[in-house]
Amino acid sequence: MAIVPGFPEVPVLASDTRFAPGTEDMAVARTVGGIASYTRWPEPPPTLRICVSGAARHADRLGEAARTAGRPVTVRRLGVGTALAGCDLLYLGAMRPAENLGMIRAMHGRAILSIAESDPACRGGAMFCLAVGASSLSFRINIDAISRSALRVDPRVQRVATLAGGGN
Repeated sequence: MAIVPGFPEVPVLASDTRFAPGTEDMAVARTVGGIASYTRWPEPPPTLRICVSGAARHADRLGEAARTAGRPVTVRRLGVGTALAGCDLLYLGAMRPAENLGMIRAMHGRAILSIAESDPACRGGAMFCLAVGASSLSFRINIDAISRSALRVDPRVQRVATLAGGGN
């Protein structure tokens, strides 16, 4: 595997993770931290500030994303439509499409990584979309959303993810 300039060598990020029943939240935390470890902000945050919005079913252990993110993590819950000041990562739970669109629009021009929990087809505008099953977790990437952001995502993520819109 070639080293990508500007990105340290990081462990492989699996897009299809198996887990024991009852450990879904931990698998989500590991995956969210792994995705963050492959992401570069214009000004690297010393602490990854995760903001959770909507009815997130698997956000209870997101603080443990620090293990795979490679930096400390703080987590706070936001009301739908709340300003995104102080967020490096927006974790989107279930919400109405108009609310989701409002949150995605609020990110424009900001260096915020977005991960949707309840959009397995990845059509709501988030950069990454989780698909949590009974004993497995996978994710899709939205190349368009990533390319429009101020963030750089290591291209190796594409090797393990399913591209939204009919890629892998």
